Amino acid sequence: MSSIDQQASEKIDLYIAKFEGDQKILLSEIRRVLNLAEFELVEDWKWNAPNFKHKGMICWLACFKNHVGVNLFKGSLIPDAHNLYDAACMDKGNRQLKYRALEDFDAEKLRYYIFEAVSLNQKGEKVKAKKINTEVPGDLKLELSKNPQAAVFFKSLTDSYKRDYIEWITTAKQEKTRAKRLATTVEWLNEGKKKNWKYEKC
Repeated sequence: MSSIDQQASEKIDLYIAKFEGDQKILLSEIRRVLNLAEFELVEDWKWNAPNFKHKGMICWLACFKNHVGVNLFKGSLIPDAHNLYDAACMDKGNRQLKYRALEDFDAEKLRYYIFEAVSLNQKGEKVKAKKINTEVPGDLKLELSKNPQAAVFFKSLTDSYKRDYIEWITTAKQEKTRAKRLATTVEWLNEGKKKNWKYEKC
């Protein structure tokens, strides 16, 4: 296991203290479940957010504008028994549980996902690496040709970051959705943002 931030617990205390109302309660309740003795999780601090480990990464916890999220690093290997995975946050092996209000939270359901995540790490299970497809679709090529600043930033990205955008666009099931994702992609690229920039700034 990589080194643990020895001040992680204090940083998490301060992180939670910044919020109010439902968000603060949700963060505290989720943290309480994650720290149940049965899981033997270790608190860590990474990416400016609370992280929890047991023989490797288990999840991170973060508060956003409209929700509190729990990102399971091996969520793709955990059956979504309670239909809680957010469809917009299925990147690589990650799966995210989103809590927008207190009534969304169920401690027993969260325990199921954490128990499964811990079991995977204890067994040494790993998410299979996906082949990186960086073939740029025609509609994205066209938009990049019209937006040189976005094109330059896209070209500077590593293959995995390019794939994030390409897969997001090409997996849209409707033309309307694809067009919206394409427009958002160009907007974010013009601003020098990776596809998952929102989570990097937690």
